[in-house]
Amino acid sequence: AGTAQVVFNNNSRILDPLNTASIYYPFVLPRSPIIIYANGTPIYTGFVEDWNLDYQQANQGRMVARCVDTFGTIANQQLNAFTPSAQTSGLRVDAVLDRPEVAYQGARSIGTGSSTLGAYAVSQDTNVLNYLQQVNTSEQGYLYTSADGTLTFKGRSSVLNPVSGASFTTNGTGIPYMGLVNQYGSELLYNYIVTQSPAGAAQTSSDANSIALYQAQNYNLLNLLNSTTTEVNGLGAYLLGKYRNPVVRFTGVSCELAALSSAQWATIFAIDLTSVVTVQKDYNTGTPLTESQTLITSGIEHRIVPGSHIVSYTFESTDGNQYLTLDDAIFGTLDNNLLSF
Repeated sequence: AGTAQVVFNNNSRILDPLNTASIYYPFVLPRSPIIIYANGTPIYTGFVEDWNLDYQQANQGRMVARCVDTFGTIANQQLNAFTPSAQTSGLRVDAVLDRPEVAYQGARSIGTGSSTLGAYAVSQDTNVLNYLQQVNTSEQGYLYTSADGTLTFKGRSSVLNPVSGASFTTNGTGIPYMGLVNQYGSELLYNYIVTQSPAGAAQTSSDANSIALYQAQNYNLLNLLNSTTTEVNGLGAYLLGKYRNPVVRFTGVSCELAALSSAQWATIFAIDLTSVVTVQKDYNTGTPLTESQTLITSGIEHRIVPGSHIVSYTFESTDGNQYLTLDDAIFGTLDNNLLSF
């Protein structure tokens, strides 16, 4: 879940739930909705889980609101036993949210997805968020709450062959950043992948060249919901294509908004989870002198205090493969009426 902590000056006791003279009495309550804006743009939408009063001195104090987004709601809901229809991953997400015991009331944006999920029974009291994450794993997509509070699901194809919407640089051509975090190791090195769903036997995808160089690095996904072993196998091949070779990954940047223009602020605040960006690093020596990576935004953190607003991003790599695979369960099917060269 996305979280936030807001510290209010509460010297007037305006947010004190014991103050009957407050204009907010008696509505300083847990589960109150909260929206945090930056320059008029929502950067966080959620609910106040806890109001923590802090009486520091006589007649002085502060109120700390600890907040959680929509995931905090569905993480505390359970499903009744049912057997869904065979359907795409996006339709499965909608079906769960529409269940009478869930009756999700918030805004949602649910993509179609590329996977077809089987008609496998769901046990009584299955946690709603855990099940939706299982659906998302079977899709290898993206499930999150957006900055404006919309519960969002995107299929993996939404970021294949991506186009960047923002550029971070230190040479004056893009948004300047203060620090660049990178990763180069075996954290995301997998060359022997086992996938399975109730559709049939476990499927194995491996790369002999990668295993010869780095030894076998296993990654197992054995609780998938995909409807056929062909699709399960294709999902393993997709993961193998992403993770069989180690690469230097740019995994995060930080920006101080005081150093940016108003136009750059607008670009910064438009970046949400799954937004595609470009990060460029320039060098004084060696070859090449520039390294540029196209990345998917996987985390956003705002640290706001008087006089400073720092935004930090975490990224994951896009899939560098370019996809058009005819008659493939994962990457498309052949339609002679639509295909042309």
